[in-house]
Amino acid sequence: MIYRSLLILCVITASSLNADEVSFTATDGGATIHLDGKQFATFVHTESPVGRPYISNLFTTDHIKVTRNHPTTKDDPDDHPHHQGIFFTWGQLNGLDYWHMRGRTVHDRFLKNPTNGKIAYFSTRSYYLADDNKSRIAREDATYTFRKTPFGILVTLQATVTGESAAATFGSKEEGGLAVRMSKDLTVDAGASMTDDEGRNGGGEIWGKDSKWVDYAGEKQDRWVGVTLFTNPASFRKCWWHARDYGLLAANPLGPLNDPKQSVVLKKGESFTVHYGVMIHSNSDQAEYSPAKAYKYYLSQMPK
Repeated sequence: MIYRSLLILCVITASSLNADEVSFTATDGGATIHLDGKQFATFVHTESPVGRPYISNLFTTDHIKVTRNHPTTKDDPDDHPHHQGIFFTWGQLNGLDYWHMRGRTVHDRFLKNPTNGKIAYFSTRSYYLADDNKSRIAREDATYTFRKTPFGILVTLQATVTGESAAATFGSKEEGGLAVRMSKDLTVDAGASMTDDEGRNGGGEIWGKDSKWVDYAGEKQDRWVGVTLFTNPASFRKCWWHARDYGLLAANPLGPLNDPKQSVVLKKGESFTVHYGVMIHSNSDQAEYSPAKAYKYYLSQMPK
């Protein structure tokens, strides 16, 4: 039944697409995502009994990979197998760890089926289950959009999380929110750069701070490529950053991080909403791309 809504998708050939159109092709566990007929990402909603939706194997418009290989290859670092690409989750919810996939998240259905266009989109509903793997602690309704922009490929996420139990307690851990795991050759450890809108550099300076955006980028295939993760003032809280030089970047609204006083409790029916943007960029050199201008553009494209 979880695949029923995907059956209406059509396979669209490159010759039938309009320029700059994003399209989807159904798979058993999600969909592949294409720009002008060329695949640049994969959405997976059902991979294992533990579950958790994610987007993996993201490429720039000129087809340079920016996120880690998933599944990893023999040449990849074997750390953190739960860092699939882009993913949204929580490190502590009613004592369960969904970040490390020890708590189970299940895809229920598409609220809006994958729809092609210059701004392509889909909406999903997922449930965070208790340790009996049956009782629902919280519900997540998430809308993803994909579009080509003057700055690169923009992916946006709006997620509304609603309590399904008497009390859904989201603990303040460093692991939580929207996360990106970079390709192994686009990490600070490999010589890439990580900067935020306050001028801080590297995981040592950015970790635990709040900022509007963080850009993680470096040289690859004679291009300056990377990912800028945007926060949004429309979210219920500002975000704090879990940033690591080995390639992880996460924007978490439950900050300051690892502070129990920042936990959020949702009674049944109560909710909060967060908004994010991810710009996948590729330019001839570093000076050609401005994260600050890309962020301003992202905000201009969001519904008022």
